[in-house]
Amino acid sequence: MNSPVTPYILAGRIFSIIGMSFTAAAAILLFIVPSWLYGLYATLAFFPFLALIVLVERYSAKHGLIGPEAPPPDPE
Repeated sequence: MNSPVTPYILAGRIFSIIGMSFTAAAAILLFIVPSWLYGLYATLAFFPFLALIVLVERYSAKHGLIGPEAPPPDPE
C-alpha cells in the first residue's frame, strides 16, 4: 500500500460489503420461499451497494491507495 487508507474508504468498503451480503442472502431466501416480488426487490437493492463498492475502489485506485507501487527513483 502506498499510503494509509482513510476511515471514509474503510467505512464505505465495510458498508457496501455488508449491504451486498445482506441483500443477496435475503434475495436467495425470498426466492426459495418463494416470494418472487420481494425477492426481486431484494435483488434490486443489491445494485446500489455494488455501485458503492465500485465507486470506493475507483476512488482508492485514482488516489494511489491501492494498486502497484511506483518504482523507486533512479539514483543516477
